[in-house]
Amino acid sequence: MRHLAQLTLLYLACSLLDSAALAAETSVDAPAAEVAMISAPGSPARIRAGDLRKITVDAGAPVGHLRSLQGVNGAPAPGAHKPQNFKFGGWNMPERIDVSAGYRMARIDLVRTHDAYGPTDIDAKFSTADAPGGGLISARRDMFDIFPDPDADANDPRSYNFAPTDQIIASIQKVGAQVMFRLGRSEGSDAQPPKDFNKYAAIARHIVMHYNRGWAKGFHYHIRYWEIWNEPDLDKVFWAGTAQQYYELYAKLARAVKSADPHALVGGPAIARPNDDTPYRDAFLEYVRTERLPLDFYSWHWYATDSDDPLDFIRISRDTRARLDKHGFAHTRSMVTEWNYGLMDPLPSAVQRASFITAALIYMQDAPIDAATLYRADSVFGADGATPDKTGQALIALGKLKDTPYRLRVKGADLNGFAVEAARSADGRTVQILLSNYQIPSEFLGPRAADDVLHVPPVFDVRLLARRSISYRNNSGYDLTIDHLPANRRYSVERCRISAANDFTSLGTALYASAPIRLQNELPPPGIELVTVRAIDGTPGVAALRQTADVATPPIAAQEIPTDDHCGAAIAAVLIK
Repeated sequence: MRHLAQLTLLYLACSLLDSAALAAETSVDAPAAEVAMISAPGSPARIRAGDLRKITVDAGAPVGHLRSLQGVNGAPAPGAHKPQNFKFGGWNMPERIDVSAGYRMARIDLVRTHDAYGPTDIDAKFSTADAPGGGLISARRDMFDIFPDPDADANDPRSYNFAPTDQIIASIQKVGAQVMFRLGRSEGSDAQPPKDFNKYAAIARHIVMHYNRGWAKGFHYHIRYWEIWNEPDLDKVFWAGTAQQYYELYAKLARAVKSADPHALVGGPAIARPNDDTPYRDAFLEYVRTERLPLDFYSWHWYATDSDDPLDFIRISRDTRARLDKHGFAHTRSMVTEWNYGLMDPLPSAVQRASFITAALIYMQDAPIDAATLYRADSVFGADGATPDKTGQALIALGKLKDTPYRLRVKGADLNGFAVEAARSADGRTVQILLSNYQIPSEFLGPRAADDVLHVPPVFDVRLLARRSISYRNNSGYDLTIDHLPANRRYSVERCRISAANDFTSLGTALYASAPIRLQNELPPPGIELVTVRAIDGTPGVAALRQTADVATPPIAAQEIPTDDHCGAAIAAVLIK
């Protein structure tokens, strides 16, 4: 292990020397017709400048704070993952895996508890004890419910089975994330409404008391978000009752949550069809307003099915925000508590999904979305829970932006897939630029042959957003200029890439004697790149670095750029261990 670490350090030093030399040879005065490549393994030596996207980042004046949207579905603890026999969506994984290390690497800060299949469910009843013999989820998981006996006394602590859920909530707390507790049932369970709404509200009240007020040997976690049910608009998949019955259940549970903890935030209805005129949009909001019920957040879901368009979420969020404001809920938060894409053939490649998710989260920064929880992330950190796939690597790259919380102005990005986010640290010494070059596949561009409806007979229909027609150009890479950095400093510039051939791989670190900084590189779609610019004082020039190349002691380059700041350091540490 020690030898591997030393070899890794030597490789980083050599990469620094190579990149520094290339930076010296490739100046910003390169001919306009073509641009020399700076570290692009397996790529042609030159590309045309006209194929690059001109991006400018103004590092001089922050324009606000980055909002964290690092929320996910799926708790990190073993015992709450999507079962292995449940193949749809590709989110299944062995129950024994703990993904806490991956969540820490990605700095996940909000976890929704939906679909733990027993734990965190109040009274889920699954269909068969021999899944996959007839049901998606084994009925053996009923034993993990919080309130397994519907005839038990809701006021008696002995009626509750908190232990499985305690483990799930504790795992979320231990990775430093907040909990979004979904009150209700997981998919695959009985969709009939609870028989006694008053009793169900009493159960919900005691659950809040257990986790926020210490009831029944409980905790004081101060869980903020309590979401009532899941997708009641999806035609008997989760809710076989009427809309009016859901309204009544929402009213009783919302008041119960507030009675247990006045500081808790309550919301719903976690709809699956935000584009359809169902009773869970305007009619629900009118009911809540008329009955003067609490609605701290309004939750909705979207999977960019049959569009593969990361702008879908922004379009829906604007409509949702307008509806909330129209009905008098200007202070109610809008939260997309499930989102993803690529559920149907042709399935996206791993790097396509990662690039899509990165672009979508960058776009959400400017959307009226107050929180977002990706569905789901407990399956994106490998069979050991700490070896991220492409999506996991993208979440790690997004999480690193927390080190630079002050958002910077960017010019040249677009809403068609070439998404760019830039930010700097509080002391102004570090700037990070995250680029995602995503391209909607041609088969998902332009109008659909049929209507804009997803038909899932005989269960439900979902109205889709109209597809966009896009002509892609100037997206083979980037011509990036970082303006208004202090001119009296030297800078190191590291590029970390996620692509089909790169697993959040460092493409080298170059030294710049002064600002502004200009980078010209290929980044074909789909691809993600994190550019990190650090001010370094007293750094020797390239010539001095070359003189140390044959010295046996650790090179100056490695001392100047600590390995724990390296893009792959967190991943490499896990792999070495």
